[in-house]
Amino acid sequence: MNDALEIDDLTLWLGMLEKVVDGSTNMVVVTDRERRIKWVNATYSRVTGWSLPECIGKRPRELLHGPQTSAEELSRLASLIRQGQSVSNFELVNHKKSGEPYHVALNIEPIRDAHGEVCAYLSIQSDITERRQQERHTVELKQRLEVAQRLARLGRIDTEVETGRPRWSSEVFRILGMVPDEAPREFEGLLAFTVPEDVSDLRRSLADGVEAGEELDVEFRVIGRHGQQRWVRCRGVPACEDGRYTLPRSWSVQDITFYKMRLEEKRQRNEELNQLVLARTRKLEESNRALEEFSCALSHDLRSPLRHVAGFAHLIKENLAKGSVDDCLGFCDRIVQAAGRMQNLIEGLLSFSRMGREGLNVERVDLDAMLREVVVGLHDDAGLRNIQWRIAPDLPAIQGDAVLLREVWINLLDNALKYTGHRDISEVEIGWHPHPDGPVFFVRDNGIGFDPEHAQKLFGMFQRLHSEPQFKGDGIGLALVRRIVESHGGRIWATSKLNQGATFYFLLPNIADSAMPSDWGAVESVHAIGCRCGDSQAVEPGLQS
Repeated sequence: MNDALEIDDLTLWLGMLEKVVDGSTNMVVVTDRERRIKWVNATYSRVTGWSLPECIGKRPRELLHGPQTSAEELSRLASLIRQGQSVSNFELVNHKKSGEPYHVALNIEPIRDAHGEVCAYLSIQSDITERRQQERHTVELKQRLEVAQRLARLGRIDTEVETGRPRWSSEVFRILGMVPDEAPREFEGLLAFTVPEDVSDLRRSLADGVEAGEELDVEFRVIGRHGQQRWVRCRGVPACEDGRYTLPRSWSVQDITFYKMRLEEKRQRNEELNQLVLARTRKLEESNRALEEFSCALSHDLRSPLRHVAGFAHLIKENLAKGSVDDCLGFCDRIVQAAGRMQNLIEGLLSFSRMGREGLNVERVDLDAMLREVVVGLHDDAGLRNIQWRIAPDLPAIQGDAVLLREVWINLLDNALKYTGHRDISEVEIGWHPHPDGPVFFVRDNGIGFDPEHAQKLFGMFQRLHSEPQFKGDGIGLALVRRIVESHGGRIWATSKLNQGATFYFLLPNIADSAMPSDWGAVESVHAIGCRCGDSQAVEPGLQS
C-alpha cells in the first residue's frame, strides 16, 4: 500500500488496479474521500446491475440501499468509516438495480496519502446471499426437525461436529423435566435417571447387544427431575473400534409413556372383556344345565301324569263300552288329580325358568314383617294341625328382591310343614346369626330328616329323597330356592339326620350396617336354641367366623 501512495495520479493508479482485479469473483469498489464512486469492477456491475458509467460520482448508498437495509447497521458502518478504521466482514443487506435484495460481506480499507490523510477507500464486497440462504434453510430444517421430534416425543444424544462433545437434544431435557443447557451429556447421563428396578435388566440387554454388534433397542423407565416417571425407548448402532464393539455414539431417545399407557389400558380392557366372557360363559353353562333339567322334566315327571290320564281314560272307555259306569267316577277323579299334578309341575317350571330371564328388583326388604305374614298364611292353610312356631325377634332388613325372597320363605317353611306332618306337634324354628359375609338364616324342623350323604341332591331340579305316596311334591321348590339365593349372591345348604329333623341354611350378603339388631341378647338366644337342638353342623364349612 505504501508503494501505491507513491502514485500521485489516482487515474493512473485505478488503471493499474483495474487490470489486477477486474477479473476477480468479488466486487471491488473504489471511492474518493467523500465516498463517491470512482471505479467498480465488472463483477460489481454483473451482480448489482449498475454499470461503471452509472456508478461514477454516486455514493454507494444512493445505488444499493433499500427497504431491507438495516438503518442501525448503516449507522454503525458510518461510524467506523468516520473513525478511519478498517472494516472487516461487515454484513449488510443491499439491493440490486432491479430492487432484488442480496446479502453482502464488506471489507473496506481507507487509502491514505503521504501526509496520512484519507484520500480514497477500497471496498471489496462478497455476495453471501447463497450462503445466507443455506444457513437460513439449515436453521429452518433444524427448527422443523425439533418440532417433529417434539411431536413424536423423539430426542437425540449426539456428538457435536464442531466441538466433539456429546450433547442432549432439547427433547431429552423435556422428557426428564430439565431446562436445556450446554454441558456435555452422554448416554450414561440418561441411564442415571433409570428406575432402580430396571437397571439390572437394562444393563444386561445393553451388554448383550454390544457383544453381538447388533442394533440396540431398549425400553425402560426413568424418573425425572421432579419425580415424574416416564417410559423411554432408546435405539442406536454399536460403534466399532479396533475390531471391538462399544456403546453407540448416537442414540435416538423417544418418550413412549403415552404408548405404554394405552397398552396398559388395552390390557385392562382385555382383562375386563375376558372376565365378562367368563361371566357370560358361566351364565351360558347355567342355562345349558337348566335346559338339561327341563329335558329331564319333560321326559320323566311330565310323562307320569300323562300316562295316568291316558290309562284312566282308557279304563273309562272300556267300562262305558261294557255298560258299566260305577267305576268311571273314580277314574275321573284320578284323571283330575293327574291333571292337577301336571298343572303344578308346569307352574313350577315357569317359575324356575323365569329366574333366568328376569333381573332382580333390588329394594330394602323387612324380613321380620315378611316372614310373619308368610307364617300366618301357612298356618291358616294347615288347618287343625298342631304347629309350634319359634321365630327369632328382630330379623334384619336386607337389600334384595322382595317377591323372590318371599318365595324362599314360602318354600322352606312349606317344606318343613310337609315333612313334619306325621308328628303330633310340628316344630318349626326360624332364626339367624351374623357372619362377616352377611347374615345366615336357618329353618329347622323336627321332621323325618334325610340321609346326609344325599344332601347335595336336595337342590337339584325334580330331586326328591322320599317317595311320592308318603309325601306330596314335585322336586321344584328347593331348586327354585337355590336359584333365588344364588341370584342374590348367596348360598344355601342343609344338615340333617334320619328321623331327627333337618335344618336349611342360606346366606344373603350385603346386609346394611343399620340393619344389625340392637338387641344382641336376642340373637344369642336364638343361636342358643340352635345349639340346644344338638345340631353339630349348624354352620357350613368355610362360614365359621
